[in-house]
Amino acid sequence: MASATTTPEDDPSGSSGRLWQGQTPDAREADRRQRLVAAGMELVGTQGVSALTMRAACREASVGPRYFYDLFATREDLLEAVYDETVTQIREPILAAVVAAVATEGVAAAMRIAFDTAVAVVEDDPRIGRILFRESSADDTLRPRSQAAMPEFVLAVVAEVFPDRVEELRADAGRWTLIGFSAAIFALFLAWSEGQRHTTREEFVRHCTALAVDSLGLDMEVVR
Repeated sequence: MASATTTPEDDPSGSSGRLWQGQTPDAREADRRQRLVAAGMELVGTQGVSALTMRAACREASVGPRYFYDLFATREDLLEAVYDETVTQIREPILAAVVAAVATEGVAAAMRIAFDTAVAVVEDDPRIGRILFRESSADDTLRPRSQAAMPEFVLAVVAEVFPDRVEELRADAGRWTLIGFSAAIFALFLAWSEGQRHTTREEFVRHCTALAVDSLGLDMEVVR
């Protein structure tokens, strides 16, 4: 039976259920997972997918290697978790901005705010742009995840600004429109995140907005 002095290292499964430095086993596990995902984001976002190894992630996260496989079956599982967290970090501020704008400013304005927010997130943290666009397009593990995530992200925004279009875009014919638009926006943001600046940021956002309104058939509102 584990004694009152049992440490996480003595009882790595956490089966004793005892607190350690004020944390339950579940809380310690969640903390280790969060640190590993943050470490993975730093490695992939600054050095690329090839830099993400089990040992590099554990070293960056200050997590013992023995705990890695309690949380992730493979290094690829961690890579997918890093991608999902990166999507969350760009998705949440975009949706929040859209919800705040659509009721009072209209569809086109809300879409413009969505794209402006996306550019701001990518510019504020270049790791996000690298993971979402450059690394996801080149890596066999991330590519299918990205190809699935981008259209669903677009649908989430459309659901806020023009909900009547969502089911049409999910239908067979509409799905091609959705995929084509998602691919176009992906290419534009890949270029922008890698430093291609053919226009000002404002003009880039206006271009993306006009493309969205026209391609997705959101409305006839003029994009100003």
